[in-house]
Amino acid sequence: MSGKQAAENTNRTLSHSEDMMILTTKTKVAFLFTLLATGFIASNASAQSAGSWVDVGRGRVGAGSNAKGLLQFGKSRSSSKNGVDFGHGFAVGAGPNGIALSNSVGVGGGPLGAAHNVQLNIGRGGAHISHGGVVTQGGNRRVISGGQTGTTSNGRVFGGSSSTGFGNRTNTYSKSRTVNFQKPSGQNFYNRNIRRFRR
Repeated sequence: MSGKQAAENTNRTLSHSEDMMILTTKTKVAFLFTLLATGFIASNASAQSAGSWVDVGRGRVGAGSNAKGLLQFGKSRSSSKNGVDFGHGFAVGAGPNGIALSNSVGVGGGPLGAAHNVQLNIGRGGAHISHGGVVTQGGNRRVISGGQTGTTSNGRVFGGSSSTGFGNRTNTYSKSRTVNFQKPSGQNFYNRNIRRFRR
């Protein structure tokens, strides 16, 4: 074997070794990423939640949202223009155990203010739906409405809504239904709550 051939063989061996090192490094990085992703999924697999709210007064508006889960999204916006006040909050939280949604909207103009919210949660352990609203007239016509729903770490579903108004005449309502498919005793659990307020 000539010196030139020996040098070429050595270069090929070094190149192969470098390729193996790069491949090994990539494999380690991929394995580490897989472990981290698995841990992240495991820590979030058992819970998801979503909530939103609006607070609409005369020339003063607030709105917000919050979400939790492997996949989560939330947005809110508010505006006051030409005597009309508007607020909106929306959130989605999703994971292997299900999906939770919450939406709240409120508007005020002239002597009237109104707001409404709705929550929906569907998961392995149960389901929840709730909604509520408020209409107020006179005064500062301020209205607040919001709600939250989610799934606990042990798979139990929860949620509810709340609405109130600060005008001279206010009507509010709230409805909530929750079904947990399993409870510690193995029996089905059903809860229904309906509230109406008038003043």
